Amino acid sequence: MTSDGANYVIVDFKYTLLTGAGFEVERKGVASVTSAGDGVQLLWAASIAARYKNKTENQLRSIVNSFRCYADGLNFSKDLQTYAEDSIGSLK
Repeated sequence: MTSDGANYVIVDFKYTLLTGAGFEVERKGVASVTSAGDGVQLLWAASIAARYKNKTENQLRSIVNSFRCYADGLNFSKDLQTYAEDSIGSLK
């Protein structure tokens, strides 16, 4: 559970990718899964298994741990309008 009360499940997974050339590549990854509103949302990240444990695991975990969903969405209208006005003003 996050500080804002939302529930996220962290899932470890592995799979084998069959390349177009016929090679099999073992991959490992991590995903963050939640439900906001009427659906299920997730963010997953993966790398080849040989790199996962020693090189990419911590970075991929950090990425998926930052994942947040908001059922009501985010309203950037005010911020975007201010940004646009500032940008136009700097062009004059």
